[in-house]
Order: sequence, then C-alpha cells, then structure tokens
Amino acid sequence: LYSDYTYVYMHTRITSEETVRAKKAFGAHAESFGVKIKQYHADNGRFQDNLWRQDCEKQGQGLTFCGVNAHWQNGLAEKRIRDLVDMTSVMLNYAQRKWPAAISTHLWPYALRAASDTNNSIPKIGEAKSPLEVFSSSNVRPNYRNHHHFGCPVYVLDGNLQAGKRA
Repeated sequence: LYSDYTYVYMHTRITSEETVRAKKAFGAHAESFGVKIKQYHADNGRFQDNLWRQDCEKQGQGLTFCGVNAHWQNGLAEKRIRDLVDMTSVMLNYAQRKWPAAISTHLWPYALRAASDTNNSIPKIGEAKSPLEVFSSSNVRPNYRNHHHFGCPVYVLDGNLQAGKRA
C-alpha cells in the first residue's frame, strides 16, 4: 500500500495555473491568520514555471531554489511529506482492517487530509503549542472532541427514532 500510493501521490501532475491557484489560496488562508508569505524555497520542478515566478514577483515574494538532486536542502518539507505519507498509510491500513467492507484505498486523499489535520492540531512532544497555534499566533487549542480516528463509523438515526417514535 505505501509504495503504490506514495508513487501516485508524489507523481500526480497539476498544471501551472492550478499551482498558482493553490499558492493564492494558501496565501489567502495565511493572511486570514495575519501571516504574510515573504519567501518561497522550492525544488526545481513546477516552481520554475514562468507563471509561478511571475506571481511571486507580482506579490513581492522572494524565490530561491534547491540545488539539482539536493533534496537535503529542503529537508523540513521532505520530512513533513514523509511523516504525512507514513501517518496516512497507518490510518488507512488500520481503518481497512477494522471495516473492510467500507474502507478502500480510494479513500487515500481523505486519510491524507485527516493525517494533516491531526498533525496540525496536536502539539509535538516537548512543545507547548500545536503547529496551528504557532501559525495563527493563537492560544486557542482545537477541540479534541471533534477529532475522530480515520474510518470511524458514523450512525445517523432516523428522524422518527430520534423523536422516540417507532420506525
């Protein structure tokens, strides 16, 4: 499971326009927390496109690149991706074992989102604040009661049953 989906995840191609749209969406999200993106440090893939460079220039954002085949220069991002892929794989495998009739590998994007949300909401060992609290400059911790493990079955009661009537 890990190698198949890592390949799909890491080799999905998006257009230059989609990449710039995602950059703008992230910028708007960051600004909602009072954070302004000043600099990007990127690999030599999609980020060398003219549209990306032009948008960085238009926004007054700096742009530097890693050396060719020098993944260690972007080590924090590479580590984050690896941790998310590992966490996603574990979550999906666990859910699949518990509920094989409903959970399939087609749910990879949802498991990835759940892994990212969990990772952003919980403080690291030895840290006082979660990554989300640090990013948003907020002391408000997310409500952990709203976090459920990935693949948790949910039952919705029929309206009549909720009202105490027979079905």
